[in-house]
Amino acid sequence: MALKDIDIVERTQLLKIAVWFGPATFIMLSAAWAKAYAQGSIPGWLCALLIVLDLPLIAFGILGIHVFTNRASQGLVQGIYAVGDIPPPRSYPRQDVMIVRGQFQEAADYFRDHLTVEPDDNEARLRLADLLEQRLNDLPGAERLYLEVRGHQPIRGEEMRASNGLIDLYRKQGNRERLLVELARFRDRYPGTPGAEAAARLLQELKSLTDV
Repeated sequence: MALKDIDIVERTQLLKIAVWFGPATFIMLSAAWAKAYAQGSIPGWLCALLIVLDLPLIAFGILGIHVFTNRASQGLVQGIYAVGDIPPPRSYPRQDVMIVRGQFQEAADYFRDHLTVEPDDNEARLRLADLLEQRLNDLPGAERLYLEVRGHQPIRGEEMRASNGLIDLYRKQGNRERLLVELARFRDRYPGTPGAEAAARLLQELKSLTDV
């Protein structure tokens, strides 16, 4: 890729690589050829030729490092954000503004209106459930919404969040029977995940207290 086709960020990165890699590599290679010449391993003309050839070799090395680091960084970003695979979560600016202002009931009403229009929006359902639980102390309402998520074709992340919400809710209520059911469900449904391991530990602790 020609320099004129590289954006300003890539030019800066390329310049940094050239500054750090180029001079140091040239000095080391030139010193190696000079040492070989001093020891009689190579003739003078070959030493001079090798020193001249160092320049294009170093240039290729700089470009190679630049390409590698760009690909590595792009792969990391795509791995973190799963570009093209997982859509970003929906935003609800009106409700968010109300929550910041402390207008929790009004925000909840707007979420309910939104769900009337878009009943399959599980993200809004989860946000409303959290609002009812954390801000309005409507635990039965939050529980109903978490359970509703399962009936609206949730993706894996939404279903896990609903299960976590129910577990936290039942712990807060002291509802031991339902807590045991949700912990066992989470453990069996998401094996191998940190959440499943934590659920299994808590389930075992609760059962051991009963056995005592």
